[in-house]
Amino acid sequence: MYFSATIFALVGFKSPTLTSLCIAVTNFAFTLVAFHYIDRIGRRRILLLSIPVMVLGLALCAVAFIFIHLPTQESPTSPDSDPAATESNTPWPLVIVLSMVVYVSSYAVGLGNVPWQQSELFPLSVRSLGSALATATNWGSNFVIGLTFLPMMEFITPTGTFALYAFVCVGAWMAVWTIYPETAGLGLEEVGSLFREGWGVEESLRRFRERRSKGMRVAQS
Repeated sequence: MYFSATIFALVGFKSPTLTSLCIAVTNFAFTLVAFHYIDRIGRRRILLLSIPVMVLGLALCAVAFIFIHLPTQESPTSPDSDPAATESNTPWPLVIVLSMVVYVSSYAVGLGNVPWQQSELFPLSVRSLGSALATATNWGSNFVIGLTFLPMMEFITPTGTFALYAFVCVGAWMAVWTIYPETAGLGLEEVGSLFREGWGVEESLRRFRERRSKGMRVAQS
């Protein structure tokens, strides 16, 4: 997301900044979708549904870069490595745009929103400290990505970079499945009680199903 204009320029789009606007618009639009559905679907479930789509977008981007001949420092203007020629002769730059839109849309629905609900995981006695550490971890990770992305693109190739990010997202999905409880609709004391024994995943899912069943019965009546 930070370097979308750089990526689009690399694969040959003549107006990379304009093209990158589709990423910003996608992020904005699907953030609104997340606001509407996050309490209905649940935090845990929305992550488990959206992260695999992120993996798909990243994997598709990694595959597309295999078929694009990028310019090199040795021959930046050769026909085989000219990105403008690549854009006009192959569909792969458009595949990269599509894959990035898929990635950003699923990111905005899930990981772009759910982590900012983290304060509800902390009891009042440590909520300020817990929220501060969680936010610092989030932005610290952003800093690492911003610092390493371009060097990774150079040293392990764009395909390797996006494949690595896809594996990171697979690890994130496994972590959510294993330890992330469902907190949608829970009060402060209820959330605190989840962690008395382990991560409270099964208990949180049981309570979430009960609330949904109760809500459906009330709606029908």
